[in-house]
Formats: sequence, C-alpha cells, structure tokens
Amino acid sequence: MARPREQQLRKILVLVNVLALTIGMVSVVAASLMTHQQVLATVLSLIGGAFVSAAVVTLAIGSLTVRETTEQVDSAVLRGMQDVLGPVRDPLFAGALSAYRYDCLLTVPPPGDAHPDYLYQNFRISYRVETLPKTVGIVCMASNDDACLTGYTGPDWLLRWMIDDTLDPDDPEVFTIGAVRVDNRELERKPPVHEPVAGGKARIHQFSVPSDARVTPGHLVELSITARKYIGNDRRVRIQAQVFRHVTDAEYRLTVDPALKPVRLAVSASEVSPLGAAHGGSVRSTFPAPFGNLAGLVQLPFPLQPGSVMAFTIDREIG
Repeated sequence: MARPREQQLRKILVLVNVLALTIGMVSVVAASLMTHQQVLATVLSLIGGAFVSAAVVTLAIGSLTVRETTEQVDSAVLRGMQDVLGPVRDPLFAGALSAYRYDCLLTVPPPGDAHPDYLYQNFRISYRVETLPKTVGIVCMASNDDACLTGYTGPDWLLRWMIDDTLDPDDPEVFTIGAVRVDNRELERKPPVHEPVAGGKARIHQFSVPSDARVTPGHLVELSITARKYIGNDRRVRIQAQVFRHVTDAEYRLTVDPALKPVRLAVSASEVSPLGAAHGGSVRSTFPAPFGNLAGLVQLPFPLQPGSVMAFTIDREIG
C-alpha cells in the first residue's frame, strides 16, 4: 500500500508544480502586456517569476531525487546479486576455457576427389585453460545418432566430431588431425583405437600431456583439424560450432572459398546462452561489400554456458 500512495503523492506534486509553472508564466506574460499600469505589472512580474522559479527548482529536485533513488536501488541489487552469485560463478570460471578462438576455412574439393559432394572444412581452435589431465583425446564418430556423443564428455576430450555414417573415420581425406599443442609443444600421439557407438563407430586419438606442462596453472591449447561437410546440390550450407564447457571471450571466424560461389553469408548467435549480462557482442560480416559474403565474424566477450551454438549460413549459386 505504501508504494501506490507514494506514487500518487508524486503525481499530485508534479501536477501542482506544473500548475504553479503555468500560473507563473501567465503572470509574466500579463505583466509584459500591462505597460500602462506600472505597479500592477511589477507585482505580477514578481509573483510570476517566483512561481516559475519555484516550479522549475522543485521539478528538477524531484526528478533528481527519483533518479538518485533508482541508481542507489540498482546498485544495491547489483551488489547483492554479485555477493550471492559470486561463490557460484567462481568455480565455473575456474574450469572455463578463456580466450577461445575458432577459425574455419571452407574449400571445395579438387577435381577427382573421392568425395565430390563434401566440402573441406579446415578449422583451428585455441584457448587457455587452468589445468589439464594426463591424457586428452579427440574422437571422430561415423554416425547420424546424437546419442553417440554422450559417452565422450568432460575435460579429457578436446574435440568430439561427427561425420556421416556412410564415411570412414579412418580415411585421412575424411578426418585428419593436423596438430595438437599445449604451450607451443606438440603432444605425443598414441595409436588410434576404435569403439562402437550408437549408430556407427568411432575412432579415438589420445595424446599424452607432459608432467612438466601440468605443474604450473594456465595453459594454451591449440589444435587444427580437417574434416568433410556434405553439400551435394544444396543451395544453403550451415556451419555451426557448439561449446560443451563454459567459455569466456569467444571469437569465431569463417572464411569461404570463392569457388563455392557464395551470394549471401548470414552470421547468427541466436542460440547463445550467456552466463550473466550479454554486453559488447558483435555478429557481422568481416569485410565490406562486395566481399561481405566471403567471411563472417562472431565476437562474444561475455561468458557462455555449455551448449551455446554459433552458426554461419551460406547461400550459394548453383550451376
């Protein structure tokens, strides 16, 4: 009940101030017109000036008070939320991937390629992480069933990649690991192993992280991959990247081979789930026309929750 009464009182005070301002202005105008009655004109001028000055000052102080009160309440709420959510966010950020960078190059297959209906998707991922396990892995799954992903979760896996179940994950023209580095050191690669997964099979690559590279906190992880993306006769190609851990300061770049004949490039971050306020993001084409359809950029300086998806959609010319 107190708040509605306060609001009603504020409205009454505003109306009174407006009325006083109106009376003051009318008095000043009337005084200026009464040139033949000096005394009355002087009195009206003084009264009008007083009304105008009082109304203006009261309105200004009233608006300033409301603004200051609002700012104080907002500040108190923000501090309270930070105090409550701080202990929750700190453990999340401790294991988050920071300075996350995803660079992708789409190229068309050369003449005589064994898979002419599939583009080459060349990408590089880098990020910083506080700690690393003794062994990290990359898995390529030949399956069309998303259930195959559930068995490969956690910080032990640097990348989980799905290809069509008609392709062979052992074919180097289908999936190739270029380099896996930690702090600019190439990791030792173990012989690949194979496992059955839902809807197909998986090829697993594991890499040993040196013990001296795990002594100090904070590590730069880099990996480069070449995979295949089906295109066939589709006029529209969608390239998406999904994060499976908390990520901060993410940047995604896509470059398109002109031989793909792109006529339009759309960049989207509509499926992003921020952790906190989402401010300062940028989603756009990288270059001005007529080269805006050859490269796209997504910059998200705020924290992202697992499951966030960044997408690039290319419309191309057929024939």
